[in-house]
Formats: sequence, C-alpha cells, structure tokens
Amino acid sequence: MNKKGGFTDIFLLMIIAFIVLLICGVFIYLGATVKAKLHETMDDMDLSINASQTIEDSMGKVTTAYDSLYWISVFLIFGMIISIFIGSYLVTTKPIFFVPYIFLLIIAIIVSVAISNAYEILIATPSLASTYAGFVGGNFFMLYLPVWVCIIGFLGGIIMFSRLGSEQEMTRFG
Repeated sequence: MNKKGGFTDIFLLMIIAFIVLLICGVFIYLGATVKAKLHETMDDMDLSINASQTIEDSMGKVTTAYDSLYWISVFLIFGMIISIFIGSYLVTTKPIFFVPYIFLLIIAIIVSVAISNAYEILIATPSLASTYAGFVGGNFFMLYLPVWVCIIGFLGGIIMFSRLGSEQEMTRFG
C-alpha cells in the first residue's frame, strides 16, 4: 500500500473541479449555439430534405446528451471528494506531518478563494450566464469552495491522523 500522497489531494480537487465545470459549460454552450445557428441558417433553405428535422435528429440529440453534463460534473466532484477520504485513510503518516498538513490546508483555503472568485466572474459573463445557471450543484460547490476545502481538508486530516494509533497498535500486536 505504500501510498505517500494525501497532502495535495485537496489542490487536485480544486483544480480538476474548476476544469471539469469549465469544459462541461463550454460543451453545453457550444452545442446550444451550433444548434441555434444551424436552425437560423438552414430552416429557410429550399432543400430536398426537411432541414429542421435533420438538425433536430443530429444536433438536437447532441444537445440533449450534453444536458446530462450538468449532473455528471457534480458526480465527478463528489467522487473526487470520496477519493480524498479513501486516500486519507490509506496514507500512513507520522504525527510530525500534522503541522505541514495544517499549513498546506491554509494555503489551499487561500487558493480556493481565488479560484472561487474566478469561477464567479466566469458564470457572470453575459453570454455564459444562462449555460452556467443549470449547474446547480457545481455552482454551489465552486461558489462556496473555501468552505468546502476547509471541511474536506479537516475531515481528511482527521481521517489521516486518527488512524495513527490503530496503525501502530496493529503493527505491534499483529
């Protein structure tokens, strides 16, 4: 099991959550924009096929599929949080690392404020506001990111450092 990580998982959570929500938002925005532009340019054309129905059969299904990204992104973030807790349980560490862990957590909270503010600016952009309005869970997580980082970091630390006694007793008696 010799896992040496666990201290920087909270930074990975912040960065990956931001990137996942950014990419999902771009996909949803582009899908809706492309579908609207196709309808705008092709609906009035005199073609041998029904252009509107063809657009709905192709891009309509793509935008419907992209709508599931609203909740897939939340499940990915929730999965990363669970993996932090599992990783914290699996890490074997010494009590001396509690102090650096607290310093890293304080740095993570400070960085999370900047990431949360950047996300708030992103979702306030007029052209993207309607797209990001659908990210209910993702917006809740990212707008309160410092609070989440604090909670997840402290719970992860409690899991990581409370396991010390049981680990030492297991190696001594077993």
